[in-house]
Amino acid sequence: MDQLRREGASPAAGEQKLPASFVLAGYVSPNAGTYPAPARACQTQDYEFDLSDTFLVPLAAGETMVLKSFGTCGANVALELQVEGYPPVRTTGGDETAQFRLNTEQTGEYQVVVRNVGNVPSRYVLLKTAGTAQQNATYVWPDHRFVEGEAIVTLAESASEPGSASHMSAQRSAAARMLGERTWLRTMPNSARAMAGDQRPQDTLAWIRSLREQPDVESVVPNYQMRSQSPVGEPLYSKQWHYGMINGPVAWQIEPRGGAGVNVAVLDTGLFRKQGASNWHPDLDRNVVTGRDFVDNDNDPRDPGSSVGGNVYHGTHVAGTIASVIDNKGSGGVAFGANLLPVRVLGEGGTGSSADLIDAIAWLVNGGSGQPPRAHIVNMSLGGLPEIPQLESVIAAGVNKGMLFVAAAGNGAGSVKSYPAASRNVLAVSAVDGARNLASYSNYGSWIDLAAPGGDAGRDANNDGEADLIWSTSAALKSGQYEPDYRGLQGTSMAAPHVSGVLAMMKAGTSDLSYGDVRALLESGELTEYSGRHSDQLGYGVLDAAKAVSAASQGFTGPVLSASPAVVSLSNEGVEVQAVELNVYGSASVTGASVDSSPAWLRVTEDFSREPFTLEVILLPGQLAPDVAARGDIVVNYNMNKQLRIPVIGQLITDEKARNAGKHFVLLVGTEPNEQGVYLAEAQVTATVQDGEYSFQFEADDGEEPRELNEVAPGDYYLVAGTDIDGDGFICQSGEACAEYPVSGLREVVTVQSGQSISDLRMTTGFSRPTISAASPDVLPRPAFKGYRLMNTSSRAVPMNSTIKALQ
Repeated sequence: MDQLRREGASPAAGEQKLPASFVLAGYVSPNAGTYPAPARACQTQDYEFDLSDTFLVPLAAGETMVLKSFGTCGANVALELQVEGYPPVRTTGGDETAQFRLNTEQTGEYQVVVRNVGNVPSRYVLLKTAGTAQQNATYVWPDHRFVEGEAIVTLAESASEPGSASHMSAQRSAAARMLGERTWLRTMPNSARAMAGDQRPQDTLAWIRSLREQPDVESVVPNYQMRSQSPVGEPLYSKQWHYGMINGPVAWQIEPRGGAGVNVAVLDTGLFRKQGASNWHPDLDRNVVTGRDFVDNDNDPRDPGSSVGGNVYHGTHVAGTIASVIDNKGSGGVAFGANLLPVRVLGEGGTGSSADLIDAIAWLVNGGSGQPPRAHIVNMSLGGLPEIPQLESVIAAGVNKGMLFVAAAGNGAGSVKSYPAASRNVLAVSAVDGARNLASYSNYGSWIDLAAPGGDAGRDANNDGEADLIWSTSAALKSGQYEPDYRGLQGTSMAAPHVSGVLAMMKAGTSDLSYGDVRALLESGELTEYSGRHSDQLGYGVLDAAKAVSAASQGFTGPVLSASPAVVSLSNEGVEVQAVELNVYGSASVTGASVDSSPAWLRVTEDFSREPFTLEVILLPGQLAPDVAARGDIVVNYNMNKQLRIPVIGQLITDEKARNAGKHFVLLVGTEPNEQGVYLAEAQVTATVQDGEYSFQFEADDGEEPRELNEVAPGDYYLVAGTDIDGDGFICQSGEACAEYPVSGLREVVTVQSGQSISDLRMTTGFSRPTISAASPDVLPRPAFKGYRLMNTSSRAVPMNSTIKALQ
């Protein structure tokens, strides 16, 4: 449960003092007014003036505070986060993030102001937490886009081998395409389409739920859509500052062949080729080997451009950074001698499907009967996917065959995991500007492995008089047709190919270089400008090509111990016992491993009898001061002079009975949305907190008119509860507390029988929303989910926004 505390029913006078760790939800508005008409998914409700919220926040050096803005049904709007003594940072609305990090040693209490600088109301969440759980949490409902009418289905191992697509289901009219062993891309059968009428996303999700109930099915997920990871910048003259930043010129002296003989697959939009020509972009053509197009299912991975204009030629730009040739005519790539294997998985608008991505990787992994994989290195400057078991499986198969995978971390300026970058067997690359600072758009988090230049169009951090863009191969419209050209772009899409190029040079000198070897080098600080400790922004540091190529050429036997999870967060209310896996990277063996020390508030049980080694970390709450985050390290010694430090955060939370998320509306809603996609309340009660809990009860409909709000007619319902902090007549929107029975994200139908009362049902409220991951594989997206509409809001004594904010 999110730890929430709330006082009174009127605005706080002056500054609200906040604890050391908190998650706070609020509302700010530059004026009073009325929300737009229902056509904008609003109820016609009045909202109140509340320009800014002021807090006193304890901050220590290195601590980070994050502001997330969500706008309202009226519009998205910019919010400003102002920390005393520092320039303000802004969001731009629409689940945008502003981040403040205290980089000085001036620990103390700071005045913090959240201000609305737009012209409509906005909800927001402000957080500063000790553990990683809330830092990596998401505050919006999962809404990953997917291909309607398609699903990726993996059969259980016990199922017989399919002789044809019809094995997938008794509905033999459904089409299927094999993606790998036991994994198929299913198409929604005609009978389901006929029953569904128009093929709305909800119909696809209902069909997927029915597939999951089949006994011979192991896993079913939507065919999620992915996208390229590069906001567009303006074309500019050749300013390849980024190669100097990663020590490229020195690396080229160490590996003068530039990665010759290494195949780098570029899973992207394909490559530019002039209309009617047989050759690729002149800076790429010499290095290109035969690829494939999984969008159009042919052997021509040409990028056709966009039908609506605004062509970026994303894959061409990425490929140029990896391996454009040195010919004194244009730009050169990091691994200028490597082979480029173009694989088109992104189509119109830089979007593609997870099925095509899985199929493409399987094609690369399975090079043919008795043949090695088609690629040594796979660059994926794409993302935005949830965790997909079938994708994880095919990547693991490639790693087991010696392949290396690199992916862009994503451009959401947040810490929520983006796949495939966050996959266990993929190197996740964040982006930095010309001064090695995290780019304004780059994702971050404990899952980042390293950083590389991605540019930042809004900065000239290296003071060269130009925006910090990454310049590479592209195409431009000249005399009515597109011609080979060059362009400056920004994005984590531009950062990832720097890493892929360096890996190609490393692989050229050490052909048997494995993911385990790379991981060992990375965590030993041999690939980057390493500070000695992993950071959420830069991972193990900014890429250093010379250092990396040199380390690979000298050979590396290791070993290196790596902890998963890398940071352990424990509390008496959350996770109290955490299993930590210690993986060994490098060819040498680990000897003499033991836990040297750990905080007094932990009990650590070790098992070094076989690999992977394991630790069981148990929180001892009685050894902690209440409501204060304690930090320490578990220190593991091995091989006489080596050491692994695992950061641990422990919390004893004692304010359960003081928590208050504000007045909740508890609803029984219909199980199907209306034509506007809105779930309507059929019965409604309000609940206020007592000793940290909310009590509520519905009564059976007595058949007399008028029917009371809390009376329930027989039928099927979802049970939900939440706050309406912005007063728009909807609960459970981003930035509002929400609960669903029995678990948020996994609603179950509550059936009301005639004469029956509803009671003794429990659910948990909070600001964060469920994610789609290995830990919660049953969660599905909620396309265009707008929250739950209240029956009547006149029962509110005061608008929700005129109260002290709910906080953790």
